[in-house]
Amino acid sequence: MLELISMVAGLIVCIMIPIEVGKIRKGWVRDKFKGDRPKFLAAYRKQLKMLAWLGLVFAVLGLGLAAVEERHGEAIVKVVGAVIWLAVSAISFFSLRTLENVPDTEPVVK
Repeated sequence: MLELISMVAGLIVCIMIPIEVGKIRKGWVRDKFKGDRPKFLAAYRKQLKMLAWLGLVFAVLGLGLAAVEERHGEAIVKVVGAVIWLAVSAISFFSLRTLENVPDTEPVVK
């Protein structure tokens, strides 16, 4: 059950990161964020770095657990989960590189 929750959460993150990065490139700042655009960009970049490394760690752990799993079906589920978290990591790294080119001084769009 935890693996299913992890896979669904990973898929949601894979969908939401590109959407939010696209908005940020256009000048969007989250309404609930207390601070200005440079602080928001710094916090979002930090969040993407964390997701990138966590995704990589979860992917490696998932592949390792799949290798030692005795039941065939369970190994497949663990590999699928690992691939999803590897995708989260790749999308986060790519989005982080995209945000490096975004200036801090763009106008805020809501």
